[in-house]
Amino acid sequence: MQHECLRKMLFKHEEVKSMNKAYLDTKRVLNIRDLLLRLQNEESEQDIQEDFYQHVQDLETLDILLILQQVVNVYPEVEKKDIQKFFDISHQLYNHSILDIHVPESDHTGHPIQIFNEENQAFENLFARLSSQLNALKNDPEHPTEQLKEDMKQLGTLYSHYNRKEKLYFPILERYGIYTLSRTMWAGDDRIRTLYKATRKMMDKIPNIDFKYVKQAYLDLEQACKDMIFDEEYSLLPTAKILFKEKDWAAIAKESKAFGYAIDEPKEKWIPDTEEADAAVHATHSEHLRFGGGYLTIHEANHILNHLPLEITFVDKNGVFKYFNEIVESSEMMFIRTPTSIGRNVSKCHPPKSMPKVMELIRDLRSGRRESETMWFKKKDQFVHITYKGVFDENGQYLGILEYVQDIQPFLDLPREVKRELSDRTVF
Repeated sequence: MQHECLRKMLFKHEEVKSMNKAYLDTKRVLNIRDLLLRLQNEESEQDIQEDFYQHVQDLETLDILLILQQVVNVYPEVEKKDIQKFFDISHQLYNHSILDIHVPESDHTGHPIQIFNEENQAFENLFARLSSQLNALKNDPEHPTEQLKEDMKQLGTLYSHYNRKEKLYFPILERYGIYTLSRTMWAGDDRIRTLYKATRKMMDKIPNIDFKYVKQAYLDLEQACKDMIFDEEYSLLPTAKILFKEKDWAAIAKESKAFGYAIDEPKEKWIPDTEEADAAVHATHSEHLRFGGGYLTIHEANHILNHLPLEITFVDKNGVFKYFNEIVESSEMMFIRTPTSIGRNVSKCHPPKSMPKVMELIRDLRSGRRESETMWFKKKDQFVHITYKGVFDENGQYLGILEYVQDIQPFLDLPREVKRELSDRTVF
C-alpha cells in the first residue's frame, strides 16, 4: 500500500552524492572529447598518457561517466569503440577499472544488477544463435526456419527488460538529478522495438521475401541492441551503482515482477539485511476527516478507493505523478503503476515519441479547452476504456488530472433482459 516514505518523494528530492559537477564544465567536456578523438586516430598510450593524467585524474567516477554521456550525445564523430578504448587505457594507467564499483550483495541471484547482467548475456547468446541460423539459411534456402523464428520470439523478451529499465531505473535516476541519460536511452529503446517488430514480420514471410532484406533488417536490429547493451554496461549501470542506495535497489527488486523478466524469474528473492521499515502515519490513521457529504478515516478512504472497479491515477497541478489506487497487484494492472514512479513528473513517464500528444492533452485539460478525453482498445480478453479528466475545485482552480481506467468488457457481455432483483443468495 502507499506509504509515508512515498509521500515524502513528492516534496523533497533525494540528496545527491557529493560531486564537483565537472561534467558541466564545457572546457573539461571538450578536453575529454579530444582525448577520445585521439584514441580514435590510434595515438599510442605513451603519447596520450600525460594529457590523460591532466584531464582525467582529478575527476570523480560519476563526473567521468556523465562527461562521456554528454560527449556521445553531442558529438556524433565519437564512437562507442572510442569509449571502450578510454576505459581500457584508464585501466592500464591506474591498474583498476573505472567500472569496478562495489554494490553490497549485487551477486545475489535476485539482485537487480545480477538480473540485468544475466539478461544482457542471454540477449548476446540469442544474437549468436540467430546469426548462425541466418548464415545457414543464406547458404541453403531450404534450411528449416523453425528455430530461427523461435529464437526471434524469445528475443521479444527485451520488452520486459526495457520496460523495467524505463519504469523503475529511470524514475530513481531522475530523483538524483540525472535526466538526459533516461531520455536518450528511452528513445533508443523505442527504436529497437520498432526494428524488432519489422524484422520479426520479415522473418515470418520467409521464404516469400528476398533474403537480403531479412538479413539487413536483422543486422540493423542486432547492432542497435548491442549498442544498447554497451550503453547499459558502460553508462546506465555504473551511474546507478554510484547513486542508488540500498532502498532504491530494494524498490526495484520488489517491483520488477510487474514488468516480467527476459530470463527465468529469480528463484530466490533478494531482501536487504538492513531494509528500512516503512514509515507509518499512526496519529491520523483513525481520525475522521470530511470527505464529500460525510466523514471517513484515512484508513477507510484508502480501502474504498482500492475497492473501486477502476484503476485511478492522479497527476497534480505541477505535473507530478502523485497517486494511484491498488485494486490489484501491479503485474495484473491494465496500466502498470509502481510506487517507484511516485513523485516523477508526468513528462518523464512517457516515451519521447509520445510527448507532443501528452503535453497537448495536459494543456487542453488545464485550460478547460477540453473537459475530458477518452480512448479505448482491446487487450487480450479485456476491453480497456481510459478517461482523462481535468480536476478543478469549487473556485475553479486547477488541481490536476484524474485518469481512470476500466475493463468494460463485462458490460458489453450483459444479457439483454432486465435484472432488477438481487440474487437469492444475497443476504444482509
